[in-house]
Order: sequence, then structure tokens, then C-alpha cells
Amino acid sequence: MQELNDDTIMAVIEKEPKVLIDFFASWCGACRVAAPMFEKVAKEFNIPIYKIDVEKNPKIKEMIELPGLPSVGGFKAGEPQDLVNITKEEGFREFVKKFSES
Repeated sequence: MQELNDDTIMAVIEKEPKVLIDFFASWCGACRVAAPMFEKVAKEFNIPIYKIDVEKNPKIKEMIELPGLPSVGGFKAGEPQDLVNITKEEGFREFVKKFSES
């Protein structure tokens, strides 16, 4: 999973027709545990997923109100579609399935 920063995130969101962004913090244990699962499920649905450390990139907090960490946002054609704060694979799979079909 490629890591983005405040300077690169918008280019990726605007370039990809559909993309998932994993919002995490390096101190967040749940984020580290969930990241491989996020990547695995995104691959199953053939949707690119990137990650961004919200502590190192404060501009993102101004753009998106995060419900907690880890959170994953779905973006289509540069626009936010949905955001989920989750660590369970079954729930994340349902989120990605819904996002991929919309």
C-alpha cells in the first residue's frame, strides 16, 4: 500500500476513477493490525488503496472529518463517497462491496 501525504493525496483522488484511502496514525495499534486486511479486501475487489498518516499530514484533517482511526474513505472521480471506521474484515468487505457496485 503506497503512502500519500498532504501534497500527493488530491492528485491520486482526482486521477483514480475509484480509490480507497486508509487514514491511520503510526501510534494506532488497531491501524497496524487492520492495514493488511484493508489491502487484501481492496485487491479482491480490484480497487486501489493508499494510506495517509493523519498525524504527519494535518491538512487532511481540515478536509475530512474522521470518525476515528483507522478509517477508510471511498472516493469516486475526485469526490468523497463514504467513510467507515472499522477493523472487522466482514464489515469492511461489505463496505467495499457496496462502494464497488455504486
